Amino acid sequence: MPYRADTRRGRAVRWVLLTGNRRVVVGWLLVGVFLTLVPIGVLAPSEVNQLLDEQGAVASILNTLLSGVILLVSIVVSVTSLSVSRELASIDGYRDHISGSREFRQQTENVLEVDVSPAEPANFLEALSRAIREHADEIRAAVENSDETVAEEVNALIDGLVGEVEPIEETLAETEFRTIDMLLTALAFDYAEQQQAVRQFQSRHDGDFPDGIDEEMTDLLDALEYFSTARQYFKSLYFEREFANFSRDLIYASIPAILIISYAILVVDGKLVPGKTLGVPNIYAFTGAAYTVALAPFAVLTAYVLRVSAVTKRSLASGPFVLKSE
Repeated sequence: MPYRADTRRGRAVRWVLLTGNRRVVVGWLLVGVFLTLVPIGVLAPSEVNQLLDEQGAVASILNTLLSGVILLVSIVVSVTSLSVSRELASIDGYRDHISGSREFRQQTENVLEVDVSPAEPANFLEALSRAIREHADEIRAAVENSDETVAEEVNALIDGLVGEVEPIEETLAETEFRTIDMLLTALAFDYAEQQQAVRQFQSRHDGDFPDGIDEEMTDLLDALEYFSTARQYFKSLYFEREFANFSRDLIYASIPAILIISYAILVVDGKLVPGKTLGVPNIYAFTGAAYTVALAPFAVLTAYVLRVSAVTKRSLASGPFVLKSE
């Protein structure tokens, strides 16, 4: 079911899926697990005691989780090694990559009409969105005294384009921008549909434009194309950084988890947690805490996969093709 970002529930879902710090999301997931497990023991003590009394039942589950954590770490380490190996290249390969980036920036500078384009991603996309709006306004002004039907169609086309790009331009111009905020703002621009509308309009009225409009149309399409290319490139850089953060946080969570699970297996097997605290048997709290720690690596995996999948779903349209989202 779709959610509205301007409602309390929508803001909460957006925070969990997209904008929230992943470590904080992991923390809330683990708090939820712990606060779910312990009350189960309090509300159904006979069933929990039967489980705890059954020889090796809890230890067997913890052993399974321990094996899962070790397997998860092994898989992520292997994938990380493959990812790092992709960065290894000859000096010619690095030079070609840098030359391609420089050539792309030089091409965008022609559309932006500046000597040097911004190097910071948010400023770069903001400059491109401003160029899109300026070219659109120039097209509107150029056809103002043309055929009334053409002028009305141009105004409708430009109104739709400017109405979508202006809020993005204003948001990208804000300071203290995080990478995820910049990326989400850029993803909000449906460039593929706008590009398709401009090309269809240009095809229908080919030859009917005043002097200079064809050039403005071409510059507008180029700006839309450069915005698309830059957005996809920044998204790939963001995914690389997210995967690096995920690998790091997984290691941070897994090493304590392995140690604590190993210790918990010995403690639970030996029934070394007697007594009660506030009327709750200590063994319930200890077992709940052990399970929570055991699930920490999987909570890290969940938090990062949620964000990456949400960002991916928001940017399914690629190039000139339009995919309607839910």
